[in-house]
Amino acid sequence: MKRHPFLRILSLFLCAVLLCQGVCARAEDHAPEKAEKALATLSDALELPEGPELVSDFAILAEAKSGTILYEKNAYDRAAPASITKIMTALLTAESCDLNETVLFSYRACHELAKGSSTIARTEDEVMSVRDCLYALLVASANEVAQALAEHVSGSIEAFVARMNDRAEELGCVNTHFANTHGTPDPDHYTCCYDMVLIMQAAMQHSFLREAMGTAKYQIAPTNKHSEITYLNSKHPLITNTYKMKYEGAVAGKTGSSSEALNTLVTYAVRGEMDLICVVMHANGQAVVGEDSTALFNYGFDRYFRTDMLAAAADDPAVDPVFLGSDILGLISSGSCYVTLPKGADIGELVSSVHYGAGAEAGSDVIAVREYSLNGVVLARLPLKVEPVTSRLPITPEIVREKTSKERLRTRYLGIPLIYWIIIAGSLLLLGLLGAVIYLILRLLRASKRREVQRRRALSRIEEPNDKFI
Repeated sequence: MKRHPFLRILSLFLCAVLLCQGVCARAEDHAPEKAEKALATLSDALELPEGPELVSDFAILAEAKSGTILYEKNAYDRAAPASITKIMTALLTAESCDLNETVLFSYRACHELAKGSSTIARTEDEVMSVRDCLYALLVASANEVAQALAEHVSGSIEAFVARMNDRAEELGCVNTHFANTHGTPDPDHYTCCYDMVLIMQAAMQHSFLREAMGTAKYQIAPTNKHSEITYLNSKHPLITNTYKMKYEGAVAGKTGSSSEALNTLVTYAVRGEMDLICVVMHANGQAVVGEDSTALFNYGFDRYFRTDMLAAAADDPAVDPVFLGSDILGLISSGSCYVTLPKGADIGELVSSVHYGAGAEAGSDVIAVREYSLNGVVLARLPLKVEPVTSRLPITPEIVREKTSKERLRTRYLGIPLIYWIIIAGSLLLLGLLGAVIYLILRLLRASKRREVQRRRALSRIEEPNDKFI
């Protein structure tokens, strides 16, 4: 039976529609959801100072403690990371291991490497501490060390890579997928500048990683397979002076380069009250990414300032006490809160609001979140937890001091000072005594008068008989 031509056309049309829907759905899966991003984009709230012109194709500048994006250029677009991948490898290692643990290098870790990989020539069955491995990973960018650490932490490279992707999702990454531990080019290995800021933020919470990523030179002591010292040298242009562009305040960072990624660079810099993270990707040459990073840091430090909002929150009357039965509970800040604004902006223009139930987690004492907004854009969130008000009152020992005579006389009883009570009582006592004296005097006078009357009556009775005889 022949099909009608119209039915064939309709079938082809429906297939095309379904195919387009599938492609769009896959594209949406990888599209960044800016509404859900972990960092606040300041440009959504107000007009920012004009930023520098960059050579790098992808770039971002963010204030680390406030989590505020100050500059972005294709910051959410997918790009090959190269060896800045190792920041995530180091982060998972620091979160899982003690620095003194020993790492045993396997045959696979040392030999299953792409051609041209950067290494420190480790061999099978070589033993190194986690501490030395992290220096080799972050200073010399050794690929075999990345694989050895992965096997040490998770048992296999594949299991560790799965953990890398899970951790990226936990951090809020929007366009990242890892296929290996070191950054060797792979179609399924990509990230974006925004995500690298989140990863670097987490890594900088570990003081050792901050130290290792800020080290220009390091020496690994002889091992069971190497009888001589291994010398490590960083190539980070802003931390070393390799390209004559060492940057004042640059404290940590990681380089990356490959045929696909070109040059990538992540840098953490501190100056005054500002902590900035800069990520530049896909530029041809270490000098280029170094110059672009320097331009972004100068822009951030010169044009912006950061404010600690905890002091303002302490005096904010917007939060009322919480009543729970007979207990009175107060809301207090839980953690830190910073806002970054362009220099010249008025911090007083921020709008503070408290949202109960927001940010609460199971088993957490956080019951509310204070939000700081500017022109309707939330720039910072401060978790609030409860505690009894009485526990927040300063308790000082009561000092017992004997009152002076004047203080005792001024003490009020029933609203009247004691001195007046004494005067009233004294007056009543005097009146009572006076009344008693008068009463006694009157009584004595009456008694005297009665005796006089009785005496006169007695005399008159005596005189009566004489009169009769006469």
